[in-house]
Amino acid sequence: MCFRPSSAGFEKKCPNCATPYEGDAKVCPKCGAALPVARAAGAPGAPAAPGAPGAPGAPKAPAAPGTSGR
Repeated sequence: MCFRPSSAGFEKKCPNCATPYEGDAKVCPKCGAALPVARAAGAPGAPAAPGAPGAPGAPKAPAAPGTSGR
């Protein structure tokens, strides 16, 4: 279970004027600058689609008939 204390401040600030903002605002309430899209720190992007499997190889030639038991 993940525990994060309530005092761990993750305050978002406008990159243009450093005014704090809340939620998923798209525009700064003070200067009107466009705010960055929120993404979890260190979170990887979506994985790429898997590729198609390669074509199978040609079958091998059968072995020569053996003379078992001699």
